[in-house]
Amino acid sequence: MQLTTAARYCQLIMNPKKEGRDLKEIDLLGRQAERHARISKFNNGGNEADLNPNIKSRNSGPRKQAEKNQFTEEQIDKLNGLFMDSMFDYQRDWYRAGNQHRIRNILKSRQIGATYYFAREAFIDALATGRNQIFLSASKAQAHVFKQYIIEFAREVDVDLRGDPITLPNGAMLYFLGTNARTAQSYHGNLYLDEYFWIPKFLELKKVSSGMALHKKWRQTYFSTPSSLTHSAYPFWSGALFNRGRPKADRIELDLTHSHLAKGVLCQDGQYRQIITVEDAINGGCNLFDLDQLRLEYGPHDYQKLTDV
Repeated sequence: MQLTTAARYCQLIMNPKKEGRDLKEIDLLGRQAERHARISKFNNGGNEADLNPNIKSRNSGPRKQAEKNQFTEEQIDKLNGLFMDSMFDYQRDWYRAGNQHRIRNILKSRQIGATYYFAREAFIDALATGRNQIFLSASKAQAHVFKQYIIEFAREVDVDLRGDPITLPNGAMLYFLGTNARTAQSYHGNLYLDEYFWIPKFLELKKVSSGMALHKKWRQTYFSTPSSLTHSAYPFWSGALFNRGRPKADRIELDLTHSHLAKGVLCQDGQYRQIITVEDAINGGCNLFDLDQLRLEYGPHDYQKLTDV
C-alpha cells in the first residue's frame, strides 16, 4: 500500500497541468504517507506517541514536579497514632511538660530512648504547627542521629524524606547542627540540645543557642547523661547560672535530689527539671533492659555508674 501511495503521489507531482482535484489528492496522499511512516516506526519498536503526535506534544511541555516531603492527612494521622502508642510513661511526662512549659531540662540514664523520643516529638510538632525544629549536638554526626530517626519514622507511612535541612510543605524546616557557635545563631525554632553535659564551653553555646528560641512560641529542651560537677553545664542545671548577678532576695535554691525530681518539677527559674534513672525508666514501662544480666556483666561500682544519675 505504501508503494501504491508513493507511485500515485509521484505521478501527480510530475503532471505539469495540475487541476484542483489533483492538488487535493496530492495533499491526501501526503498525509497518508505520513501515517504510513508513523505506523512503520511504531511497528519497529516505537511508542504510542509515534501513532498520535498529540501525545508527543502533551508530553513535551514542562512537567510539574511532585512536591517533596509531602504527607497526606491520613499519613499524618497514622504518624500521630504511632507516636502516641510508642511512648513509655516517662516519655508521656516529657510530652505533657513540653506542652505546658517553655524549658525542659532532663538529666537521664543512658539508652532510655530520649533521642529517639525527642526526634519523633519534634517531627510531629513540625507537621502539626509548621514550627522549625533545631537539633544541636556535640558533633554534626550526633545531630544526624536525630535525622535518621525522623527519616525512619516517615518511612513507616511510605514517605522518603529528603534534604538537609529537611523542609516540609507547610514551611517547617528541620536543622541538624554541630556545636559551632558562630553558625548556630542564624536559625530560629524549637531547640533540642542533647548530651549538653559533654559539650565543651557549654555556657558559650547556651548563650547563642537559646537566642534561637527567644520568641514565646519556641520551646527549649536540654537533656543529657551526667558528667561532673565541675563541667560548665552544672551551673545551668543547678540554678547557679540563674543566680548570677541577681540580688540575694531574688536568688533561688533548688532541691536537686533524685527523690524530688524523679517525677519532674517546675522550678523557680521557670525550668521543668527531671532526673530519670534506669530503674525509673523500667518502672515507667521501659522494657529495654535486663538489670540482672547487667549486674553480671558489670561490677558493683561500674553498675552503679551505668544505671544511676
